[in-house]
Amino acid sequence: MSLNAMDDVDRLFECFKCGISPPQSAIRIKKRCKTKLKQANGIQEVSPASGTPSPGSTAQPKKKNATNAQLSGEKFGSTTVKANNFGHGRQISPIVFYGSPHGVPPKRPISLLRLLHEIRIDLAEQQNSNLGKEVWATFPRQNEAMNFAKEHGNMRVFSYQDHYKGQRRFLVSTYQEFWRRYKSMDSKFRHHYEVIQEGLPCHLYFDLEFSKKENVERHGDEMVDLLISVVLEALFEKYTIQGNLEWIVELDSSTAEKFSRHLIIRIPKAAFKDNSHAGAFVSEICSRISSERERDEGYGKLFVRKDLTSESPSQLFVDTAVYSRNRVFRLALSSKAGKNAVLLPTRRFKCKDMVMCEEDMFMASLICNMDADCEKLLVCKMDLDCVKTLHFDTETTYYSRRFNTSQVNDAWTTYTIGKSPFPSLDNFVESIASVGSVSGKIRSWYWFSEYGLMVYSMSRNRYCERIGRQHKSNHVTQT
Repeated sequence: MSLNAMDDVDRLFECFKCGISPPQSAIRIKKRCKTKLKQANGIQEVSPASGTPSPGSTAQPKKKNATNAQLSGEKFGSTTVKANNFGHGRQISPIVFYGSPHGVPPKRPISLLRLLHEIRIDLAEQQNSNLGKEVWATFPRQNEAMNFAKEHGNMRVFSYQDHYKGQRRFLVSTYQEFWRRYKSMDSKFRHHYEVIQEGLPCHLYFDLEFSKKENVERHGDEMVDLLISVVLEALFEKYTIQGNLEWIVELDSSTAEKFSRHLIIRIPKAAFKDNSHAGAFVSEICSRISSERERDEGYGKLFVRKDLTSESPSQLFVDTAVYSRNRVFRLALSSKAGKNAVLLPTRRFKCKDMVMCEEDMFMASLICNMDADCEKLLVCKMDLDCVKTLHFDTETTYYSRRFNTSQVNDAWTTYTIGKSPFPSLDNFVESIASVGSVSGKIRSWYWFSEYGLMVYSMSRNRYCERIGRQHKSNHVTQT
C-alpha cells in the first residue's frame, strides 16, 4: 500500500504543479464518523463524570499507556507533558507528531487515496479530451516546451522573441489556438517562429537569400523559378511525383539590401519523413545544380557572391543550414526582433491573385502542418551499402495503411522501409535472422492483409537457409 500511495502522492504533486484542478467530486469528501475515527486511531474517550470509557471507545490499560508515553518521551529526549483538554481529550505521542525516527512513511488516510484515485481518473479524461482544450503554455527553454508537448496530444511548439530585448522563449499550443491569438496581435509584436521538431513529418521548404548590393545583376523571381524547375524534376525522377506550381507557398521579406524568401512545397497526400530527410533531398538538388552548371551556364544564375571581395559568384542562394534538428523557421506575418521586414505572401503560385484567406495562407505555410489524408512519407538518406550514395524511397504513414494484393504494382503501398505495424514481429524476425556476430536488419517489408501474410526483405546478413550459405549479391526474405 505504501508504494502505491507514494506513487499517488507523486501524481498529485505533478497535477498541482501543472496547474490542473482536482475534480469537484474529490473535493466533497464525506466526513468519517466521529466514533469510527476515534476507534481507528485507538483513542479512549472518558466520561468526565464517571471516569469510565464511553460506549464504543477502545479501552486501554492505564499502566500500559503510561509506559508507552514514558518510552516515547525518553526516546526523543524530552519530558512527558500532560495535555489538559488538548484536542478534546486526545493525547498525541511524539512519534505521531514528529514522525518515526526510522523513516517509516506514515499511513495514508483513505480519504487521500480516494482523492488521488479520482484525480487520476480526471487526468485521464483530460488527456482524452485535449483536442478541445485551449492550451497556451510558455517556457524559457526549448526542451521544457517539447516535453510538455509530448505529454499533451495535438500540441505544437513555437518560439518567439521579446519585442524589446530580443530574448527567445518558447510556447506550446494547437495550430488553431495559436492562430486565434496570433491574428489579433499587433503586427509590430509578431516575432514568431515554428519549431520544426526532430522526427516529425514535414513539407519540403527552402530559405533563399542573398545580398542585393553584392549581386545587382541577379533577379530573384527568375532564380526562384529556375530552382523550382530543378526541384520538380527531381521529385519526378526520385519519387515519380508529377509536380504542380499550385503546391507552392512563397513568402517574401526582402528589403533594399537583402533578398529573402521562403518556399514551402506541399505535396498532396505526401510529406518528407522529417526535416533531416528534406535536408538530404535539398543537398541532392544543390549537387545537381552544381553538376549542371558545368554543362549549362544558365544554372550559374543560381550562384551569388557572398561579399564584394569575391571575384565570381560561387555560392548557391539556398541556405542549407535550416535543416538541423529542432530548427526554428520564421512564420508568415512575422518579422525579426528589431527589424521591420514582415514575411508576407507573394502574388504567385498558390497565393496567386490572393484567392486564399489569411488563415488558409498561414496554415498552408506551416512546415509540420500535415493534412489528414497524408498517406506516404518520402525518405532520402544514406544508402546502407554505400554511405556516399543517397537512398530514395517512400514509407506509408500511420494515417493510412490500406494494403491488399491488388496493389502490388503500387510500390509505396506494399513496399516500405523502416518499422512495420507489428513491432514485436519485427524484433522476432531480426533475432532469427542473426547468424554469428552479424545481426540482420529489416530492409523493407510487404504486408498482405487479405492473407495475413508479412514478407520481410533483410539486409546486412544474407544467409539463406535454402542454399545453406550467404548470398553473394541479392538480399534474403523472411515470411
